[in-house]
Amino acid sequence: MLHEQLDPKSDTNEISFAALLESLGNQARAGTEVTLGSALDQAGARMHGVAILLFALPDSIPLPIPSAGAILGVPLMIISAHLALYGERGSLPRRARRIRLPLRMIETMIRFLAVPLRWAESRSYERLPIFAKRERLVGVVCLLMSLLLVMPIPLMNAPPAIAIACMSWGLVQRDGVFVGIGITVSIGVLASILIFADLILNALTA
Repeated sequence: MLHEQLDPKSDTNEISFAALLESLGNQARAGTEVTLGSALDQAGARMHGVAILLFALPDSIPLPIPSAGAILGVPLMIISAHLALYGERGSLPRRARRIRLPLRMIETMIRFLAVPLRWAESRSYERLPIFAKRERLVGVVCLLMSLLLVMPIPLMNAPPAIAIACMSWGLVQRDGVFVGIGITVSIGVLASILIFADLILNALTA
């Protein structure tokens, strides 16, 4: 069982992401409806990063959650667009805060990601603020990757989700290295799609 711990990197008593997942799981198992808003109330000032990460993680690795991209892509687009417009300081709209987080999704993330998240949290820290503070840029790139998640492109769910997860993890941990990695992966994803589209177009017109 995970235990709540406070994020040592912040002076606002922010709960760690792994501990947040466990807290949400406890609430859901007790019969309390878990919404995005209730999760963000515990997350502290890292609201958009936590929200995006909650919806990106299930698609970033092969977790047993069917149709995750189609289901989670729309909330990702809404939150990413809001981040792009208002930055991390803007409060999410009430409609977004009312989005329900299914117990199955929470428990699956706890089961498969709790240990890796604890490991990552112990090795991530505030650095490269030139990237970590580019919140609106992260919102724009996450929005582009979210659009790819909901498109019926075979074998294309994981790469955009990984890019989104890296960028949102960077926001949560205030770690510019992860933000930079996520942006780099996003550029690679877009370049791969363009190359693939060009190959198809050339084959059709040959």
